[in-house]
Amino acid sequence: MLLRRCFLFPFPVVRLVRRSLHHKHDHIVLHPEIRQALQLQKPVVALESTIITHGMPMPENVVTALAVEEQVRQNGAIPATIGILDGRIKVGLTREELTSLAEKPRDQVIKCSRRDLPFVVSRRQSGGTTVAATMIIAHRVGIRVFATGGIGGVHRDGHESLDVSADLTELGRTPVAVVCSGVKSILDIPRTLEFLETQGVCVASFDSPGGVFPDFYTRDSGCTVPYNLKSAQEAAELLRSWRELKMESGLVIGVPIPTEFAADKFKIEEAIKEATAQARAQGISGKEVTPFLLAAIAKITEGRSLKSNIALIKNNAKVAAQIAASLCDLSTKLESPVQKAIDRKPLVVGASILDLSFKVDDQKRDMKLDGATYSAVAKQAAGGVGRNIAEGIYKLYGDVNLISAVGNDQMGQTLLQMMPKALKRGLIVADNHNTSLCSLIFDKFGDCKLILGNMEIHQSITAETLQAHYQLFREAPLIIMDSNISEQAMASILQQAQINKIPVFFEPTDMFIAGKPFKLLPELTKNIRLIKPNLQELKTITEAITGETVKWNPDTKQPQAELVQQAKSLIKKIDSHFNCIIATLSDHGVLLSYRGDAENDARLLLDVSKPTPPHSTRFYPAPMVHNIVNVSGAGDSFCAGFITALLRGRSLDECIAGGFVAAERALQSESAVPATYFSNQESFESRYKHTARIIQQQSI
Repeated sequence: MLLRRCFLFPFPVVRLVRRSLHHKHDHIVLHPEIRQALQLQKPVVALESTIITHGMPMPENVVTALAVEEQVRQNGAIPATIGILDGRIKVGLTREELTSLAEKPRDQVIKCSRRDLPFVVSRRQSGGTTVAATMIIAHRVGIRVFATGGIGGVHRDGHESLDVSADLTELGRTPVAVVCSGVKSILDIPRTLEFLETQGVCVASFDSPGGVFPDFYTRDSGCTVPYNLKSAQEAAELLRSWRELKMESGLVIGVPIPTEFAADKFKIEEAIKEATAQARAQGISGKEVTPFLLAAIAKITEGRSLKSNIALIKNNAKVAAQIAASLCDLSTKLESPVQKAIDRKPLVVGASILDLSFKVDDQKRDMKLDGATYSAVAKQAAGGVGRNIAEGIYKLYGDVNLISAVGNDQMGQTLLQMMPKALKRGLIVADNHNTSLCSLIFDKFGDCKLILGNMEIHQSITAETLQAHYQLFREAPLIIMDSNISEQAMASILQQAQINKIPVFFEPTDMFIAGKPFKLLPELTKNIRLIKPNLQELKTITEAITGETVKWNPDTKQPQAELVQQAKSLIKKIDSHFNCIIATLSDHGVLLSYRGDAENDARLLLDVSKPTPPHSTRFYPAPMVHNIVNVSGAGDSFCAGFITALLRGRSLDECIAGGFVAAERALQSESAVPATYFSNQESFESRYKHTARIIQQQSI
């Protein structure tokens, strides 16, 4: 009996290349605190760095930047100052990095907008990020709220010079909420607001009756905007609706400078005129105009404008943090049974195996199971469907709990050394069984020809040992179960799932054991809400549930349309039992069957409280992958990527794309699970979002 599938993902080892989803070196580096906060969906506020590099003199720039970060923390959020150091885009500058950036000579630090980012990165230079650049990076990593002093706009002679800040066009195409004190006073505010309206940017004032819009140094620009937000709670509700509508444009919230720090309207206007005249006389142009004017105005006003600048940015940071925290609270309060808390760890129960793989490198002979000796390359790696999925989730999602078993032997020690520490918390070390060993034989083309394995140790996962880990079940938003474990262990898991109202994702593992829970424990399978079978496993599950014999023998060499139609006919027999069926169709792709109401909210795939409504189906052709070196864990990585995106509340297309992107990395890795999928969370999220746009167009 085969104990594991030969092909765990619908990509063949050798195929023509249509498209590569391979990406170059990662340039964005997240501070560990920021990465964890984003993974746990805690409130984070992005902060720009031109205030450090070009907006203020030393030492006020460093003191202010640190004070602004402290304001964010004091008001319930985590600050993420964004800057570029030696070509690396840093999200969450440390105190030392912030100081280093501030101390660099002005001619060695570039004021970076969208157009400047690739140049600065490629030359390994340093830069302060403008509103536009900060928005781009914040969006890439998943930060929704950004605090700054004031946005750029149309310059006062913009109708003649066409000098319009890139901040405005960025606001028209990047969905980040910018909390600011309006448009800088040195600009043409009426024209700027008209430009933003044309770009489709929602602009609102904050706690400013009548929608009076601020103009940086003063509380009243003389302009009004259509909407006024009375509190951080109202702003959070606006942001929630803005996100749910999937608006692709930004949002501006204009916060008036505190009254005690507001400048005299007449005096600040005179200072602006004088500073503007100085800029013209000295030939200042382009992106140097704004920092020159701010410095000149500070000098003309004898530092009073600088004090106003510091006060307003601190106040904006305070308001932004309150909005971000309120948005987080709002999400928690409105959470339905489907919207599980993001900081709860998914639980995986399944096999841990030491894989020994042999790939024939004898180019003169084709391998046959004839008892002959063939020259081969041998490799050793951690494996097991459950263990692989758990490690993938750990690396992509941030944390996971695993219940599995290894022997108290040398192979067990070897396997433990290969596993992340987090995966050992629920591990059972058995004295009466040997560690599971799986030998995989690949021919010279990389096709798996034979698998031999011993799985007896997984009988050590008993109802008693599972009951000892009841707390892990209670805290899990999702239980992932593979079919290698015993019937008694499955019964215990499914009982815990029903008691705690937790959905189960079932990985069938192999055609011979795929039907185990449905045939032996039909009364307990209600909470199995998601399954990911290949065609042979789908046939087995269909027979187990319906009690009918399926005469069709799946053959992946059939024409794609015929194969998809046959798979749909099988799925139709059983789809009412599940919220989601992810059927892998070898090199053809993935056929997704899902409850129809999940079209607009994929989290409904996790629902265990309501009857399953009629299903919809969608076929996603498999993307092509370069440099395939290993197929033994790609399907498990697909599960990890899909589950990560699902638990983060992404769309169906993004969940499938998350699976494809994670599987691609596994196919290009020597081990079943890559040592690292990506260098940071931004890479995974931005790549599956990019892939989702592609596969959405190709899906049928």
